[in-house]
Amino acid sequence: MKKQLLTLALLAVAGTAGAQQLPNGSFDEGKWVECVPFTNGASSKKVGKCPPSWTIAHVAGATDVGGLYSKVVGQQVDAGNTGSAVKVTNTNIIGSNYAPGYFTLGTPWNTALNTGKSNKDGGSFGGIKFTYKPDALEFYYKRSIKKTNIRSSVLAYLWNGTVKQNNVPVNTPVTASNIVKYDMPNRDIFILRKDDLIATCEGDKVTDNPTHLIASLEEYTTETTDAWTKKTYEFKYNDTYKAETPEFINVIFAASDYFNSSNVTGGISLSIDDVKLIYYKHLKSLTIDGTTPSTFVGDDTQNNTNEVNIDASDKYYTEDCISAKAAGAGAMVNETYNSSTHVCTLKVTAGDGKVKNYNIQFGVPCTGKLSSLTVNGTAVELVANKYYYVVTGDHTASSVSYVTEDGDKATAAELYDADKHISTIKVSAPGAKDHIYYVKFAKTGDKYMSNLFIGSSPIGGLLAHPQQNVEIAKGDAANTIDLQLRNFKLSADDGPLGDIFVYGIPYNPVNGSATLHKELTKDDNFRIFGDGGSALVLPNLVLDGDLTNGKLSVELTITWDMTGEGDENAYAPILVKVYSPSATSVDLSDANFANAGAKASEILSSFEGSPIVYLPEGEDVDAKEKNVVVGITASSLSLADGNDWGVTKDFTAAAVSYDRVFKTGTDYVQSFVLPFGFTVPTGTTVAELSSVNGDNLVFKPVTETVANKPYLVVTNDGEFINNLTNVQVKATTGADLTTTVDGVSHIGSYTAQNVTDAYGYANGKFVKANTGSVKPFRTYIKVAGTQAAPMAFGVNIEGTVTGINNATTAATAKEAIYNLQGVRVSGDLKHLTKGVYIVNGQKVVVK
Repeated sequence: MKKQLLTLALLAVAGTAGAQQLPNGSFDEGKWVECVPFTNGASSKKVGKCPPSWTIAHVAGATDVGGLYSKVVGQQVDAGNTGSAVKVTNTNIIGSNYAPGYFTLGTPWNTALNTGKSNKDGGSFGGIKFTYKPDALEFYYKRSIKKTNIRSSVLAYLWNGTVKQNNVPVNTPVTASNIVKYDMPNRDIFILRKDDLIATCEGDKVTDNPTHLIASLEEYTTETTDAWTKKTYEFKYNDTYKAETPEFINVIFAASDYFNSSNVTGGISLSIDDVKLIYYKHLKSLTIDGTTPSTFVGDDTQNNTNEVNIDASDKYYTEDCISAKAAGAGAMVNETYNSSTHVCTLKVTAGDGKVKNYNIQFGVPCTGKLSSLTVNGTAVELVANKYYYVVTGDHTASSVSYVTEDGDKATAAELYDADKHISTIKVSAPGAKDHIYYVKFAKTGDKYMSNLFIGSSPIGGLLAHPQQNVEIAKGDAANTIDLQLRNFKLSADDGPLGDIFVYGIPYNPVNGSATLHKELTKDDNFRIFGDGGSALVLPNLVLDGDLTNGKLSVELTITWDMTGEGDENAYAPILVKVYSPSATSVDLSDANFANAGAKASEILSSFEGSPIVYLPEGEDVDAKEKNVVVGITASSLSLADGNDWGVTKDFTAAAVSYDRVFKTGTDYVQSFVLPFGFTVPTGTTVAELSSVNGDNLVFKPVTETVANKPYLVVTNDGEFINNLTNVQVKATTGADLTTTVDGVSHIGSYTAQNVTDAYGYANGKFVKANTGSVKPFRTYIKVAGTQAAPMAFGVNIEGTVTGINNATTAATAKEAIYNLQGVRVSGDLKHLTKGVYIVNGQKVVVK
């Protein structure tokens, strides 16, 4: 008995290493154990023995009780197929409704120990726990019959107990109409017709613990044989539950018809030995490109070989060319292809872990690729798995030539799209998928070295900020240009997605300046041209920009449709901003450039000057960084004298630094224009043009300045600007930098520029020059219309002539001398009449 319990304990963990087999299927494990049969509750006498883990219905020596049963005899047969076997016999028929002689795996109710009260363990369908999917039951048998040839029964069931009852309500009456198998009185387990459910019953009502019948085996035989004969019966899986893994198995062998007591008769003997489960490791079906190979045999259950070789050398392997189905209910098929040997191996793993390999030899395939490509006489360097190439030049009928790797086996054809400037070469070859090569014919354009900023808020904010050329070429149509952005990438750590080409941008420059705008939709089939970007779905692109005096500024808003990547209705913007390295204002305040604050120092260093950089609200920026506006506030503003200036949006700067040092003293009048206003400090006079008095310009002092307005200044503090705090910086884009009075305009400039017919300030006067240059943050004078224009304007602040040095007469001066009208006079100073003259750029008074 201890060994029997040990066997059952081991059975509970079986299957963790290899497939599970039936316990003691050869009936040789240990000694048989004593058994107490069911005799209508009247006896507990030990009357025979059973093999461990199996139970014989009535063991040898059992007697009839009340004439209800036939005398069924079960015994050990020592001369089995291998070792011991089990033999059951029906004898002495009395009355009707008799039970056959049978034995079962597990302990059935009718042979459970009975002490006067029911002590049931689940009845004939109790079975054992099971964890795999067997395909068949194999055993050896001998059968003899002395009277009527009644059939013998072989039964097996696989089920689980984890699924709730669906269609058999609790308390459903058990009747002849809903019971498929029911022959023994007081039996606890019934199989109901409805939905193949096994239901436990108490008395004549269904209880609430039915389970799914996953597979069954019900076979009958009338064959008789004196020799041990092998038999194999397959399980039939229920389509509804075949995906489930069974938990329990029950096996029953009966000398007569187990479910039909009217067929029980005496004189029938059934001997059984070597019972085991079979797990199929072969393929049930195999097709290659829809055709079954001639060397494939589907039903090879008797074939013990583990390797099968199949010749398919007349075919070429592709990913979807093979269709294979395993015969085993729990078997798996794994496909691997060796591209070197061109052998595809189908590994079939059965439920018991055993493996069978089907090795399919395919033919040597073609590649379907090009071995060389020449465009306009120049060889293109082909790279493995790269199919997009860009060349510079025009396409002609003879531009493209190529050679395929497969020679005459392959076919190739070129097609050119003039609108997209793309030539496609499609290569087809037996056994290979088609490959398409794309050649873009780019134009020769002007290269604009630019700083790019690439961002997308759903993806991660600022993704990259490379410095590279952006090309502008003449468009195909009149008054248009094309933009070519090569080697575009989303991240500095990733390879290029490809090239962006925007064709037909309207271009109508005025005074060297042009506003750029172009919108492309999915109907324009806009794509990034390259292997990495060809799969991106980009339904929309909007280009806005400016091209002025050789400086390019462009913003590209690209919509990325990500719905095909698992994000329903997800459209991510990709924002690309292009700035000249000499740009004075860089607007990265869009949410797509989040996290740019961490790279503020890198961004500033990529520009030639010190531009204003706008960042989104909330960015974390080092307080030491100058000219970085977070939201609408900058910790400090730094102006570099001589560097161009210009900003697009207002902001507040907590502190100001200006590296220009104004000359001090009442004899020095200087000009300025600044992007912010301030309260004029003590010791400094700031004046605006208020009137014109003949050849003198009158400037009126102010106490408060205005942003973007030209002024003159006299000061005793050369760095008074650096003392200002919390200044309100105003945008310069579109700002009017001019004060006009009586046809005379005082004009400020934030850029270094050349002017004509203008008056530049020098030594206390605005002196006329045919041509001249103006530095940033300085001013100049222009006279409008046909008004008489003197050679110079004197400067009066509050009516007083200023800026004339009281120089001592230099009797020996030999430099060129001019009067205030700009006319050169001859002689030296000591011979000139009294007056004011210009000598070496300085005003000199001759008394």
